[in-house]
Amino acid sequence: MKKWFIPVLVLIVIVVLFFIMKPRFGRQIYQKAELLYDSAQFSQAVDKYSSAIWFDNDVSEYYTGRALAYDSIGNYNRAISDYSKAIKLDSSRHQLYYFRGLTYENKNEIDSALSDFATAIRLKKDFKMGYYRKGFIELREKEYKKAIKDFTKVVALDSTFADAYFKRGAAYRETGEKQKAISDYSKALNLGMKNLDVYQQRVKARAAMNDYRGAIEDYSRIIEMTGGNAKLYYQKGYLHYLLKDFKQAIKDFTNCLEFDAEHRDASYYRAHSYAQTKQYAEAIEDFRKVSTQDPDNIKVWYNLGLSELHAGKFDAAIKDLNKTISLDKNHKKANLMLGLAYANKGEIQKSIDYFSDVIRLDPAYSDAYYYRGKSKALQGKHEAAIKDYAASIKYDSTYARAFYDRGISKINLNQFNSGCQDFYKALDLGFEKAKEMIITYCKNHPKKE
Repeated sequence: MKKWFIPVLVLIVIVVLFFIMKPRFGRQIYQKAELLYDSAQFSQAVDKYSSAIWFDNDVSEYYTGRALAYDSIGNYNRAISDYSKAIKLDSSRHQLYYFRGLTYENKNEIDSALSDFATAIRLKKDFKMGYYRKGFIELREKEYKKAIKDFTKVVALDSTFADAYFKRGAAYRETGEKQKAISDYSKALNLGMKNLDVYQQRVKARAAMNDYRGAIEDYSRIIEMTGGNAKLYYQKGYLHYLLKDFKQAIKDFTNCLEFDAEHRDASYYRAHSYAQTKQYAEAIEDFRKVSTQDPDNIKVWYNLGLSELHAGKFDAAIKDLNKTISLDKNHKKANLMLGLAYANKGEIQKSIDYFSDVIRLDPAYSDAYYYRGKSKALQGKHEAAIKDYAASIKYDSTYARAFYDRGISKINLNQFNSGCQDFYKALDLGFEKAKEMIITYCKNHPKKE
């Protein structure tokens, strides 16, 4: 036997054994790569997956593993390349299209991502994550109806998928279906998704639906979760204000001002809330503060003067109501309140002049006639007062006080029967004080049917 024959034979055996064992070596290296991946050593995992592929380049799993590792280190182009190779080797695996779709999504290649998610769904009809990611992109791309359709498929497959309800709620809110949005946000919360975003989105939908109490509950929860801020307390306070819960509104606006002492709207609406609860000193202080922040705001000066009038500070009221008129000479209510301020000071003719100014501005202003009639009655001019009361009633047939005061003027003119009919009318309209006048003057003047 020739000397060279044995070494060649050995070499052939080694080569044959190598190719027989090569897949096994690849599998062993792949398993090591998986361990590295699981321990988040992604770069080292890439090297091991590459070694496994060198030993056996026809295994879809190896390319998939390396693609996932590339994904984890942000090397999206190589990841897509490996997913594509894995798909070429096994195009029936829906997960491969899904993972490649996620990578396309990370690269913001939206059409490619949507195509891969659609293929994953076609391969596995009940693949909820395919529908979910597809819906997520559609929501982001403002394809709200498509997103709703896909998220609806997700929750049909898994009724406990909280985030799918949340995302569908967001899509419903954008399409104007706010009640459906609220329902979905509530489902997400009931499923344990106690996420700040859910409350923040639901509170907007509730407020838009005028569900102020529901919105207040959400603001309270958000404040509890975040510690609160000026904006949250202001919005909560404003909803309490709209609900006419002025005491709670004052608390919320006060909390807002603790975060931001210069929050003008909080001061303004707290002032209104104080006025509504007859805390006029506090209202005046807040309106005064806002007037320095916004000196040309007609509403602020008017409400400041009105609060001063209610507080009995007639001179201050006159000054600030005149400021209102300096900004808007046709301000009917300011002129009316000036008339009341002068009447309360005992300057009756001045009050009549202002009420007359209001009537010139608005010949159908019922209150102006009524108050001018009262001032004329104080001057003892009952016939003139009766004419003004009549005008007031002409423009507001339910003006109980006008009937009552016209009755008094008539009694002063000894027109008892007619005066009593006015008292009866005032009582019918709910003005209980008219009972006293009926008892006193109307025993012999029964109500006409």
